[in-house]
Amino acid sequence: DTVSMGDSNTYFPIHAADGFNGSVVISSDREIAAIANILGDGGSFGGASYDSFSMGAEQSNIPLILRSYFGLYTWFNVQNTGTVDAVVTVTFNGTPTPTCTETKTIKPSAAATFDQATSTCLADGFIGAATVTTGASDQTVAVAVVQYNDTSLLSFNAFTTDGSTAPVMPLVSHGYYNSRTGIQIQNTGSSATDVTVSYTPSAGFPGAACSETKTVAAGASGNFGDSPLFEDPSFPCGPMSGGASGFVGSAKVTANSASQNLVAIVNSVTTGSPNQSAYSAFDASSATSSVNLPLIMDRNYGIFTGFSIANVGTSATDVSCTFSNSAVTASQTGLAPGRAMTIVTTVGGTTPIADGYVGAANCTASGGDALIVGVVNQLGGSGDSLLTYEGFNY
Repeated sequence: DTVSMGDSNTYFPIHAADGFNGSVVISSDREIAAIANILGDGGSFGGASYDSFSMGAEQSNIPLILRSYFGLYTWFNVQNTGTVDAVVTVTFNGTPTPTCTETKTIKPSAAATFDQATSTCLADGFIGAATVTTGASDQTVAVAVVQYNDTSLLSFNAFTTDGSTAPVMPLVSHGYYNSRTGIQIQNTGSSATDVTVSYTPSAGFPGAACSETKTVAAGASGNFGDSPLFEDPSFPCGPMSGGASGFVGSAKVTANSASQNLVAIVNSVTTGSPNQSAYSAFDASSATSSVNLPLIMDRNYGIFTGFSIANVGTSATDVSCTFSNSAVTASQTGLAPGRAMTIVTTVGGTTPIADGYVGAANCTASGGDALIVGVVNQLGGSGDSLLTYEGFNY
């Protein structure tokens, strides 16, 4: 197939045989970016979204693993991105199972599934983290993770690096139209560290700046961003009410007492509905002046998108976003460090495009040090209809 420059093509459904569980390799003669959407039970059960990988790694870190934790489970696929068989070892770290391992051999380009619901080494009620290793310097893997319960799916990419000392999260919310956000931060270092996460409201959106600090042990993970931070009146972020008066903004690790490497995921839920999604936090050192968003929609079969572009630099910058095959643009001048520009692409939103629109967006920053990252929410349809993916820096 041919994809026009700056545009995107959608392939749905993937025409593999019924019951297929595996992996995909995409080759091209130009630089490309891709996302995958997973739909359960014809789309009514739930949906999740994750990014493609440009390469694998000898080690991958998963900040959140669950087995029968208040009805929540995880499973993940490990794809061998090398050229010979890879022996993959997964080490789990959490409670009530302190540590255990599982091992599988995977063919080149193929994937193996590690399902915590059928795991023989994890106890019910487990919550923790996992590390995936190959044990061979010439073998690399890529890992995508799915969280699920009876009604919802969430997905995120495992981290192919040890992370950074100050991860950034472009989109967090609480109380804004019944939304809630939880941030799971894994310490991939060798000693415990005190982690401070600071929250900044998006430009033009409600909420107040605040922060919280927790101790995260080596190899373990801690939960940030949820109650009581936004519920307790003693915190400057709260209390929050419903409708359009809740918090919408971005978050960043602003203190890390032992300077340990951290990785993080963000879970978003809508109370009173099955809508849930997840995305991976960013290493600020990977930020660039341009972000590509491969899938943007406006009332396409009832689905629309919203996205947040965060300034992770040290000075104010101007951000401009263009949409393929559309004259509509979105922009924000003087976006302050730590703040995000949040765009909603439907009627009543900040930047409606066109009824039935499907395309891509490109956002660029200019002025200052011009460093941005971004995430996209897809919303619409029945069941769990919230899906989130990370924008691609280039």
